[in-house]
Amino acid sequence: MVATIIDSLIVVLLIGSIGYGYMVSMKLRHLMATLKELQPLVEEFSSAVDKSEQSVNNMRENIEVAQRKPEPVEEPTPAERQPGSAAFASRRAPTKPDGPERTGVRVVRDKKEMVRAFFENSSAAKG
Repeated sequence: MVATIIDSLIVVLLIGSIGYGYMVSMKLRHLMATLKELQPLVEEFSSAVDKSEQSVNNMRENIEVAQRKPEPVEEPTPAERQPGSAAFASRRAPTKPDGPERTGVRVVRDKKEMVRAFFENSSAAKG
């Protein structure tokens, strides 16, 4: 009698385990199908992140070049100027930088942080 109860309990637990394994398998298949659909979007996003990173690096290089002290330009003396020619400034007067404005800007160090920030912002926009 006790052996029959133990055997039936083992059979019920095995059936439950098989059912749970099947449910997990179906959810995993659904997840893999969803990931295959998202693959082109993730690749596009990754290439956009690479382009953005390259653009930021180019902008930093351009800023560094622009911030270097320019060589002095010799302006012609008033005697060398042609009479009747209009005088104009060949360069703008330097402005005093007040410092970078960082209102609403988050500094991102690498691609991993940029991707994480993107998904945080997209989930915040949906919710």
